[in-house]
Amino acid sequence: METRGAAEVVIGRQVGIGNTASVYEWGSNEVVKLFHPTEFARSDAEKEARNAELVSELNLKAPRYSGRIEYEGRHGLIYEKIEGPTMLVRIEPNQESVSYHARLMAQLQHEFHQVRVGRESNLKKELLGRLNWTPELSDAEKSRIRDIAAGLPDGDAFCHYDLHPGNIILSPNGPVLIDWMNVLIGDPAADVARSAMIIRSSDLPPDAPEWLQNSWLADRSHRLFFYEQYWNEYQALSGMNQQNVEDWLAPTWAARILEVDRSSKNDLLTLIRERITA
Repeated sequence: METRGAAEVVIGRQVGIGNTASVYEWGSNEVVKLFHPTEFARSDAEKEARNAELVSELNLKAPRYSGRIEYEGRHGLIYEKIEGPTMLVRIEPNQESVSYHARLMAQLQHEFHQVRVGRESNLKKELLGRLNWTPELSDAEKSRIRDIAAGLPDGDAFCHYDLHPGNIILSPNGPVLIDWMNVLIGDPAADVARSAMIIRSSDLPPDAPEWLQNSWLADRSHRLFFYEQYWNEYQALSGMNQQNVEDWLAPTWAARILEVDRSSKNDLLTLIRERITA
């Protein structure tokens, strides 16, 4: 791993922030993704580095990956700088804009779901592994979720597993997908379930446009319309049955518990318990 000190490189302005890392300009043609200083920072950086190498080999719509660094004690990854706003920022508060971008997201997701890499399916294993770190769920609830997952297909599709409008940059050369840390191989319906969960949730990133922050919680119409248009487009392209997605929701919600704050955890627990006792 390359190590650079502050004296050698002056970090640029912040261009993005997420749950696990912040992104800054790095010279004129690159950006650096610096992971927040937590006990998981090293393993998260190593995991994303492996995924970034795979994504680069597959020549997907993704920034070119240049390697790992350590900057002032923080673990980081260097990527090609992609000019343009995220889809989240570009969406305007009208049905035409929401529909266009929702359908585009579905098209991009369906496109990479056609990729096969010849690797063992690991999506289901990853989701079930997270149950070991969710004390909010009882042993009986975890057992029920494992039973549900056991009846779902393993799948062999290439899954981003964190696709949402904030992870799509609309560059002058076309859309580019970012944040491939969660890449998994599995059932495409599980990947759609993850995206559906994010779209329909009440959480918003800090860089969401002002109109969305003001209306997202008070007025769910744009959010639900986005999901409707996204799902209709994906279904038209794939022929997937909506029940296939619904079947994955309980394991998907359970895996999400590790990633969110207390309020969101409680919301997820309510959804899970309603689903597994229905």
